Amino acid sequence: MRKNVMALSIAAMIGGLGFASSALAGVIAGTGAAVDAATIATDGKMAARNATGLAVAEGGVGHALVVPYYNAQNGNMTVLHVTNTDQTNGKLVKVRFRSASNSDDVLDFQVFMSPGDVWTAAVMAGADGVANIVTADNTCTVPALTKNVAQPFVQTRLPSYADAATKANLTREGYVEIFNMADITNVTAWTADGTASATGTVRSPLFTATKHVNGVAPCSVAGSAARTLIDTVATTSFTDEATAARRGLQTPTSGLMGDWYIINVPQTTTFAGAATAIQLTGGARGNFVHFPQLDTAAVAATADANTLTADPLFRTTQVVTNANAAPTTVPALALLNFDLPDMSTPFYAAPAAAAPLAQAQALQAALRVNSVTNQYANDASIAAKTDWTFSMPTRRYNVAANYAAGTTLAAATASNQYRLFSDLGAGGHADDMFYPAQAGAPIEAGNTSVDANGNICVRADSQRFFDREETTGSTVPVFSPGTSTSVQFCGEVSVLAFRDTGTSVLGASVARRTVTTGTYENGWGVLDTSNGTKGLPILGASFIKLENPQASAGKAGTYGITWPHRFVRVAP
Repeated sequence: MRKNVMALSIAAMIGGLGFASSALAGVIAGTGAAVDAATIATDGKMAARNATGLAVAEGGVGHALVVPYYNAQNGNMTVLHVTNTDQTNGKLVKVRFRSASNSDDVLDFQVFMSPGDVWTAAVMAGADGVANIVTADNTCTVPALTKNVAQPFVQTRLPSYADAATKANLTREGYVEIFNMADITNVTAWTADGTASATGTVRSPLFTATKHVNGVAPCSVAGSAARTLIDTVATTSFTDEATAARRGLQTPTSGLMGDWYIINVPQTTTFAGAATAIQLTGGARGNFVHFPQLDTAAVAATADANTLTADPLFRTTQVVTNANAAPTTVPALALLNFDLPDMSTPFYAAPAAAAPLAQAQALQAALRVNSVTNQYANDASIAAKTDWTFSMPTRRYNVAANYAAGTTLAAATASNQYRLFSDLGAGGHADDMFYPAQAGAPIEAGNTSVDANGNICVRADSQRFFDREETTGSTVPVFSPGTSTSVQFCGEVSVLAFRDTGTSVLGASVARRTVTTGTYENGWGVLDTSNGTKGLPILGASFIKLENPQASAGKAGTYGITWPHRFVRVAP
């Protein structure tokens, strides 16, 4: 299990390199008309942004990717494959793992991908229960990698009042965000000494350092074993276009493709799927959105964070509590450089207080659905089990958990300061989904809640289950724990187990519900997520595990099936 199974090992984690940054990073649109040697060297320009919107890329290749679920529970290992399908340009990519509970950042880093490169990674639990990531990959990353050495996930953004076992559990399930922050151009606009020149005959030192040679990316300039160049680029605040262009960076284009699988070797079970791709529309290029991989302040003034993210924990405007009042403390959390970019950082608009809100709402609109349909199986003759996952990777930009609202779980969740909402309607979209102040909003303080574990919950409208012979009953299904007879999507990634009150298919425990009655042995079901007329932004799949009772001793007899959810999407 080498490159195609193993995953990232990081010697120093978020901000761990200790480099200093003298300037603040920003979003750069680019002003050049083309990508050529003269534009880069003489004018110091990147190609201009021409994208005007975003959408889900049905073909699976885009500017950004979402892996809806990773799992390191009960012996599971999640393997990621990220492919740069661009055979001309490299990509400077941000990878961020977020917890299934309330989307807290538990690991992030940068990957320097050469043209046609594939970066692979695997996540599994360490001996202490904390998720680890390990790789045997030869692609350059920052922080620096130690191949085949496990690196634990980071717990600093998890609730401080949680005990060690709870924090470890919160790292073992979640989802993954992947962004192309910038292209690494292949244009020959440099001289042999690394100087940008209109008459240059070689590619940039950055391109050369990241381009594989005999299957290995050197991650350094010729004649040097040091990673100074890679580390410097990753930790630089590119505040002007010329510096970025002459370093060999360009405004980002499309080309990222992702795949994942969850494998349990002792149980000989595998589930697999493709990452959801987000594609910029109206043009090929977005904003340059590289931020240094540092734990230093991302903005000089806290209000500046409003131009870079819709995350309510970092904002000072258009954010309220579940009591429809201004938060006591804004921002609730200081925005650091490693927090950026996120999915709301402006990719296709100029930075402004409304831009991240508008982009977050556009993402919600691209993913929202009126219903979720899939199959389940609990056939005892083949020991069948079923889990459904529901991933809401854009919900963080509407509502987030403020752990600083209290010094204990009970105190924090009882506080009106715990649920913080961003007013996405302030970004210019009338169909605001989560802001509680909007009259008639389908999701508001009254229909969100917090479960016993501190996960923010949103309810589906209703559900109905059938067997395989069109039978459906009047019995109302019961979902536990909890008293609601409707499905609650608790946490950013929730898991619904069918009938199995023990260790279910995925072994999920961060945000799990179990349907105990009202379903059949085998069949299908539909959840109404119309949410008025607005829908909910959901990704996910049905995970079915079964056994062959006729398998002979020493032969694998356990199998896994992954069926992606079928959706009725909200009309644009």
